[in-house]
Amino acid sequence: MKSLLYKSQLQFILCTVIIFTLATPVFYFLTEHYYAEDLIEITNAIKQNKPLPTLDLEEDVLQGVMLQFLVISFILSISSIFVMFFISRKLWTPFDDTLKKIERFNLEGGALPQFSESDIKEFKRLNNSLTHLIENNLKSYRLQKEFTENASHELQTPLAVIQSKLDMLLQLPELNEKQSQIVQSLYTVSKRMSHLNKNLLLLSKIDNNQYEEKASVNVTTTVDNVLQTLSAMTASLRMEKRYEEKELCVHANRFLLESLINNLIVNAIRHNIPDGEISVSVSPDQLIVSNSSNEKPMNENILYKRFQSKAGKQESNGLGLSIVKSICDYHHWRINYRHENNKHVFIVSFA
Repeated sequence: MKSLLYKSQLQFILCTVIIFTLATPVFYFLTEHYYAEDLIEITNAIKQNKPLPTLDLEEDVLQGVMLQFLVISFILSISSIFVMFFISRKLWTPFDDTLKKIERFNLEGGALPQFSESDIKEFKRLNNSLTHLIENNLKSYRLQKEFTENASHELQTPLAVIQSKLDMLLQLPELNEKQSQIVQSLYTVSKRMSHLNKNLLLLSKIDNNQYEEKASVNVTTTVDNVLQTLSAMTASLRMEKRYEEKELCVHANRFLLESLINNLIVNAIRHNIPDGEISVSVSPDQLIVSNSSNEKPMNENILYKRFQSKAGKQESNGLGLSIVKSICDYHHWRINYRHENNKHVFIVSFA
C-alpha cells in the first residue's frame, strides 16, 4: 500500500518519460537542422575540396536552444495537465466515492455506508476512521432513541398516578381550606411537570429527527382546529382571523405543524393583556400570529432559548418558543419576530 504523494509523483514521472520518449523525433529534427546542419556543410566542403561556407553558428545555436526550451516547456505543461485532469482524477476516485456516501448518509436510516476499497494509504485510513465514527454515532443514536421512546411511559405513568391521587385528596370532605390549598398547589405543580416532560421529549424527538412521516397539510384548516381546541382560553380575548389563502398547503409532519401553531397561539394568550386581542393571518406563504401587549420588545438573542419564560408567567415552562424554532428548523422554515404598535408579532415563512 502506497501513499497518495508517492503515487502522484510516480504517475507524473511515468507520464513525463512517456511524453519525452514520444517527442524524441522532434529533438532529432531540431538537432539535425540547427546544431548538426552547419557541421555537415563544413564536412562536405572539406571532403569536396571546396571553400568553407560562411556560417552563423551563434545564431543557429541560439535558435536551437530556444526552440528546445519551448518544446521542453510545452512537454512539461502537457504532462502536468494530463496528470492533473486524468491521472489525478483516477487517484481521487475513492475519496470522491467516500464523500458522496457521507453526503447521502443519515442516522435515521441506520445503515452503515460501505466504502470502496482503495490501495492508497490515506484513503484507507480515512474510510476506517469514518466507519468507526459512524458506528459509534449509530450506537449513540439508537440508545438515545430508545431512551426517548421509553422515557415517556416511564415518567408519565407516575405523574399520572400522582395527579390521580391528588385529585382524590381534593374530593375528601374532611380537608380544611389550608390543606385543600396545599393539595391544589401540588396538583398544579404535577400538571406542570407532566407538561414539561412532554415538551422535553418532543424537543428530543425533533432533535433526533424522529418525525419522518410528512404529507401535504392545510395550514388554514390546522389553525381552525387549534383555535377550536383553545376556545376556552381565548374566550376573554378578541380573536381576529384573516385568511388570504384558504388552501395553503405545506409539506410537513401534521403533529409538528399543529404543535407549532398551538405554541404560537398559547404564547400570544399568555403574553396578552386583559380583554386584549389576538390576530392570526394566513397569506400565500406565511403564518402570522400577533397579540396586544403592554410588555417591552422581547430580547431576540434569548427569545428561542430553552427555559427563558418571563417572570410571573408561572404557567409557562419556557419551552414554547424553543419548540416553535426547532419545528421551523426541522422543516427548513423561517421564524421572525418583531414588536410594533404595542404588539408581539411572529411570522413563519414556509417558502
